[in-house]
This record gives sequence, C-alpha cells and structure tokens, in this order.
Amino acid sequence: MTTKEKKQPVKKEASSQSELAKRFHSNPVLFIGTFVILLFTVVAFVFVPALAPKAGKGSSGKLTFGSYDGKPIDFVPGNYFATQRDYYNQQIRSSGQDQNIQLAAFQVWRAAFESTVVRTAILSEMKDAGYLVPEELVDRKMAEYPAFQEEGRFSAVKYRAMSEADRMTLRDTMRDEIAVSRYSEDLMDLRISSKEKDFMKAIASPERSFEYVAFPISSYPDSEVSAYLGSHPELFKSIGLSMISLAGKEADAEKIRGEASKDEAAFREYAKKHSKDSYADKGGVLGTKYAYELKTLITDEAARAKVLDLGAGAVSGLIKSGDGWVFFRCDESAKAPSATDAAALAKTREYLLSFERGKIEDWLIAKAETFTVSAKTGSFSSAAAMSGLDVKKFGPVALNYGDTELYRSIASFKLPELSGASSNESFLSTAFSTPPASIAKPVVVGNNVLVLRVDEERAADDSSLAVIDFYYPYVIGQYADKQLRNHFLGSKKLKDDFYNTFVTYFLPN
Repeated sequence: MTTKEKKQPVKKEASSQSELAKRFHSNPVLFIGTFVILLFTVVAFVFVPALAPKAGKGSSGKLTFGSYDGKPIDFVPGNYFATQRDYYNQQIRSSGQDQNIQLAAFQVWRAAFESTVVRTAILSEMKDAGYLVPEELVDRKMAEYPAFQEEGRFSAVKYRAMSEADRMTLRDTMRDEIAVSRYSEDLMDLRISSKEKDFMKAIASPERSFEYVAFPISSYPDSEVSAYLGSHPELFKSIGLSMISLAGKEADAEKIRGEASKDEAAFREYAKKHSKDSYADKGGVLGTKYAYELKTLITDEAARAKVLDLGAGAVSGLIKSGDGWVFFRCDESAKAPSATDAAALAKTREYLLSFERGKIEDWLIAKAETFTVSAKTGSFSSAAAMSGLDVKKFGPVALNYGDTELYRSIASFKLPELSGASSNESFLSTAFSTPPASIAKPVVVGNNVLVLRVDEERAADDSSLAVIDFYYPYVIGQYADKQLRNHFLGSKKLKDDFYNTFVTYFLPN
C-alpha cells in the first residue's frame, strides 16, 4: 500500500479532555502514534454530530490545521483532507463498539490531518525536484475517469456536461495524484538484492523447539527477605515525618522555621502557607518513611542521621535542598525494624526488587543450577516433578530477534515467562548455542530465571522459505512507508497546529 493510500484507523484511549490535552502536550509523537494501528483492531462508534465544528465557528467550511513548508494544511469541503476525514469516519462508523464521541472525532480528524501532511510534503518534494507531470498522461487519466465513461468508453458528452471550473479542478487533482504515485512507486520499488533475500532465508533455519521450567522472582522466600532485613536494619528504620520546603534566602527560611517550630498547629499552618512541595496541602505530612527512602529527600548523610534521631515533636534545622531549603518535624520517633513485622518485610522485599535485584536473581540462578544437575542425572520432566515445577514447551522457532514478522515469533506462543525473550540477547544466545537434546545454563528473562532444554532442531520447510521470497519486499515497503511518514510528521517544515484548531472548533468551552 503506498503512502498516499495508507489508511489506518485509530485505537481507543482515555476519554477525558484534560487527559487528552495532557498526553498530547507531554509527548505529541507518542500520543499520535498510539492512535495509528491496523484496520482490523479499530473500535468504532457512529458519531456524526462530533464531526462538525461548534455552532458559529468555521462557518465558511474552511479550517486551517497548520502548514508544511509554508503551504497551509486546510480542510475545505471536497478537498483531499475532507475525503480522508470521510474515509476514517466511515471506518469507525462501520464497526459496532461504542467509543467516546469527542475522542473518536479527534482520532478521525488527526488521521486525516496526517495523511494530508504526507501528501502535501510529497508534492512539495516533487516540486523542489523539478518534476513535471506530462500533460498527455493527465489527458489519459482524465479520459479514464469513471464519471466520463459510457458503456466502457470515454464519453465526450459526459465530459462537456461537467463545468469547465470542475474539469480544471479535477485535472489539478489528477496531476497531484500522478506526482504522488510516481514518488511512492519510486520509493517502494527500490530493488532488493538477491543476497539480502538469501541472508533473510538463512536466518529462518534451523528451527528449534524447547521445553523449560521457570523460577519466578516472586518465589524468592520470605526467609531470605527476613535475613536481609536482619543484616541491614539501618535501612529499614521507620519514622513519621512532616516537611516544609522553601525557596529564597536562608535568613528568610530560618525565620519561617522558627515560627513553625512552636507547635504542631503552627507547623501545619506554615506548611500550607509557605511550603513549595506537593505535601503543602496536607500540612506537610509525609507519613511514615523508611531510612532508605529519605536518601532522595536528604542527600547529605550527616543531615539525614540527625533527622532520624529527632524525638517526637522536634523540628530539624534547615537543610540545603537544590536551590532552596527544607526542614522536618518528627511526628513519630524512629523505630527499629522487626524481622516479624509484615510492613517492614514488605518494604524490604520492595527495596530488594528495586536496588538489589541481582541478589534475588543470583539466589534463583543457584536454585536453577541445582535443578539442572538433577535433570542431567535423571530426566528433565522427572526433575521438574520432584521440584514441583511445571514444564512448558514452545517452538519450532528460528533465531528471530525482535519477533520480526517474517518468521514465527516467540510471542505467538503467549507464554508469560517468555515476555521480552525475543529481544533478550542472553536468552537467544543461550537458546541457540546449546546443543540439541541438551539442557542450557540458567538465564534471566524478565521476572523469571529459565532453564531450557533443546527438544528438537530441524531445517525450515520449503513453504516457510517461499513465504520470505514473497513477503520480504512487502515488509521492506511497510518499513519504508512508516519511516517516510515519521520523517514528514517530524520535519521542521511542519507547523502542527492541529490540537489548537481542534479544541477551538470542536470541543465545548
């Protein structure tokens, strides 16, 4: 499918206007990209009322959504933008699921806008290249135009029945269509080396089938968590704190600290009135914090130790924080952690997962290696049964890094333990370097340590290789088309005023 013909519906996202605005402004490219998906995954709703501007606005029918290289991207009834809007609207209307009306309208208009940008950019590049459409080719296209046909032949009567102005407009449209088609054909019809195809076919073979067992991160035992807590109690000391953050001079901050130190009510009042952080509305209350959590709030180790030593009701001195100052009130004095306290254990596990994940993985790898020894002396299935592990299988698959659509993907087996495996170099290297009928060394994949056994290796069948011959040029064309669209939509020549125009003319005040 060429760039000018690429028409992809858009997918369902959050419905509120505020969320729509926030997502668009925070990352426009990502926001827009989330809408563009394959046709068969679209969700839809009949939303004709949402496709018209608000009353009293855009009454002329012309709306300007930006420009490309100085040429306006206009919506005018009957122009290319309008036909694209109608196309995407029809795609959504033809499906059967409900969708937020305003969001659906946004998706339709945005998709039409992007298609128009790409078309405008192509025409601009063709003009800059000095390309002129042969007039005889335009004549031929006009003669083949369906509205001028009668019994399979060009009808001069029907041709003359159209007004001269409409014929000139149609001729201009035909000229643009030919230029865009020529650009797209030249881009998409680039020759692919036979050696490149041979290389892609070589990747398809051999195919391997595997069986495996998984040791999940979540299986790390409480006894190990408790042991870590017992050996690092200083990290998990808990304290109840409130905080006031201030900007400005140290003397001014010290004055506020002095007033806020009188009692709890004063601290709460000054926090709400003067504090510059997200806790101000709560009177500065941070709640219970663990010692390791304070490292991001108080980077100075000595200052952090003083805060942890505060008694209930005491207020710390000023602590430098970025360009300002911060001080703390102790609402509940620090407590040493208990190895049997559920909250402390939960915090310790959270800490391990965030900062000492390697320690958990090493423990699981050791357990997996013990299993491997047992499996090699007996059998894979019997060792799994003795360890209470489920044996799962997948394959045959080729060495398909990134789940390229040319080959069967690991993701197609829908096994949660294999999430991310196709882009995990250590996993793929282990899986395809281990000899057939052998057990591989343990490998970390996502939230699991896996032990694989190569169950079978075989050459790819001829039909799979033939598909690559047929499908590879199409895949290359799709990637080229996507890169082209991203190039134009990310170009500095594009002035994208879509969001502001859409809000102005379509959304309620």
